[in-house]
Amino acid sequence: MIHQLEPTHVEHLDHIERDHVEAPGVTVRHLKSVEDVQLKVLDVEPRGSTPWHRNPQAHEGVVVADNGALRLEDRMEPLETGSVFFVRPNEQHAVQCRGEVPLRFVCMDCFV
Repeated sequence: MIHQLEPTHVEHLDHIERDHVEAPGVTVRHLKSVEDVQLKVLDVEPRGSTPWHRNPQAHEGVVVADNGALRLEDRMEPLETGSVFFVRPNEQHAVQCRGEVPLRFVCMDCFV
């Protein structure tokens, strides 16, 4: 099957539609879904957190602004600009913002 590619373009992140999420203070914008991979950007407001949850797929992420923590069942891992993290499938986790401005990270979900 041949996939039709969209034209090359540049767009500002703030112009990408926000997804509806049931997490106050968390904004999610899906950038791209290709076959078994989904790329998205999440913003977590100061002193906020993504929900405590688990996913059937693995996550990989990179923090692009501010600092926080990756909460796991048995520990907290500090996050700062430039931190890269990996969450195993079905591992309980949450990402918390500990700074004075929103924590922004890019997340890639791998559905294989």
